Amino acid sequence: MTTSAPARRARPTVRRWPVPPSLLLGLAPLVTFAAVSAWRSRPSDDYGSLGRTVDSVVGALVIPEGIAVVVLCVYVTALGWWRVATVDRGRSALRWTVTAPVLIAVVCVARLPLVEWGAQPVRYFVLLAVGVLFVGVFEELLTRGVLLVGLRRRLPEFGVWIASCVLFGLLHFLNVLAGAGVGTTVVQVVFAASFGSTLYLARRLTGNLLVPVLLHAFWDFGSIAVSATVDLQDVARIVPAGLIGLFAFAVLALGVVAGGLVAWRDDRPRRLRRRWRSVPPVEAVAAQAAEPRLPSAL
Repeated sequence: MTTSAPARRARPTVRRWPVPPSLLLGLAPLVTFAAVSAWRSRPSDDYGSLGRTVDSVVGALVIPEGIAVVVLCVYVTALGWWRVATVDRGRSALRWTVTAPVLIAVVCVARLPLVEWGAQPVRYFVLLAVGVLFVGVFEELLTRGVLLVGLRRRLPEFGVWIASCVLFGLLHFLNVLAGAGVGTTVVQVVFAASFGSTLYLARRLTGNLLVPVLLHAFWDFGSIAVSATVDLQDVARIVPAGLIGLFAFAVLALGVVAGGLVAWRDDRPRRLRRRWRSVPPVEAVAAQAAEPRLPSAL
């Protein structure tokens, strides 16, 4: 009777995909985009004319942002980060914080009647909608997607919230290289950082990146369309636009507070573990007390 040779033990398979989260991999697209934007920008560029004509929308939004979206999607696919970058496992329990994203959506809707729809051809608004959608997809996948994955590898959620908002704001400082004024750019940086908190909040409340993308695109559409079609001498439109802008800043302040509270609440279990990690278990204390003690030497 012949005996069969012992079966070989199967080697454990090493999972090489998706790529494990890494802070460097999360920061790499942001740094690359900033470097490319700085290289393409020229001080002689007329930043104020951005998006005011069909050619500007195509050349400054649709084509470059479309290319950026494709490149970033290839990067996310190569890492296998689509799910972790676009979906959160759990939603925030602080439901009242939904007020901030909802009010921002109200601001976006309120600006639409201020647009002078007859001042531009129909193809302008169609191309503008495509361009700002590309902007929303790219910037949200970049900052509220890939960047969040990397930051969460090293930071608590409160630190992730701060870092993602600050980096999103500083990204807009590159507008200085494209001809924007320093004072105007500083206001944009503060505004973008605050807006980033509301977009972070939208992701945490819905559990996915779709709502931040649409909210971002909707905001940019109204902002560019109003500036491209409304004459500064048209008081009937400029005054309401200014009042809506002031209200928007108040809403964004609410978004900063709400976003910070959501992130701080998420870190509560972590803070409790750090607070009580030095306390020995009850069983260990009881066992130590039951051990016989040797008489001390005189």
